[in-house]
Amino acid sequence: MNKKSLIALCMIFISLNFVAAISITDVSSSPKEVAPGEIINVLIEIENIFDYDITNLNVKLNLLGTDVPFAPYQSSSEKFLEELEEGDKEDFKFKLITLPETSTGIYKIPVEISYNYENGSNILSNEKSELISVTVNSEPELKVSLDDSVVLIRGKEELVTLKIINSGLSDVKFLYVTINDATGLKFLNEREQYIGDVDSDDFDNVEYDVIVSENAPNSITLRVDLTYRDYTNKEFSETANLVLKTYSFKEAVKLGLAKKPKIFVPVIITLVIIGYIVYRIIRKKKLKKKRR
Repeated sequence: MNKKSLIALCMIFISLNFVAAISITDVSSSPKEVAPGEIINVLIEIENIFDYDITNLNVKLNLLGTDVPFAPYQSSSEKFLEELEEGDKEDFKFKLITLPETSTGIYKIPVEISYNYENGSNILSNEKSELISVTVNSEPELKVSLDDSVVLIRGKEELVTLKIINSGLSDVKFLYVTINDATGLKFLNEREQYIGDVDSDDFDNVEYDVIVSENAPNSITLRVDLTYRDYTNKEFSETANLVLKTYSFKEAVKLGLAKKPKIFVPVIITLVIIGYIVYRIIRKKKLKKKRR
């Protein structure tokens, strides 16, 4: 191997070692999970792991990608350090705000690092790129309410419709709705219903066919249990108590919750039929008299 080749090989070896001279040794965020529209503080710890000092250390978060839903908040996305001695560590703090329309998920942020180092009498530059991640999530908020159409008349089969509303900023998945026993109600279908996913700012309905007993109380408390998971598969459970009113048919009609059956139409039809029969009988009798 000639002298030039040996020198070139040594330079490559030295350069490769310097490529790894800077390392991200720790990343933390506060809070650990950030909701859409909220602020997060990201701390990146960088260590000089080589046996040389480095200068002009520049650390930049690349937030320009369409899949990076963050923006700098009251600070820059770029930090500078004049010198980092061998074996030393330095924390770089960034304050970001999550864009309001961001969906729940884990987002990667490219970190671009550049620095200078001495090689003999020469000052050389190096660059590297790494990735950190930030989780966008917020605790789900589910609400349960009765559909406005629910009217329970004692002694009849009725339909109870529950509306499950996701009023939170994050989606939920694997949602199960379970109805507990309630005095005066007999459920005709399975009391545990699987809903699945309910997106943020959306809702879903679940229906139960019930028979309301004749002696059902005027007010029935219906316990509804919800179990579900968020984006990170964390499990949640909660209970809602709904109050259902029951009515006699007469009360429901009086309050305008039920319509009185229209019996005049069948009566008129019956009278017409009877009148026609009477007319035929009378007509036959008259014809018989004329023939005589």
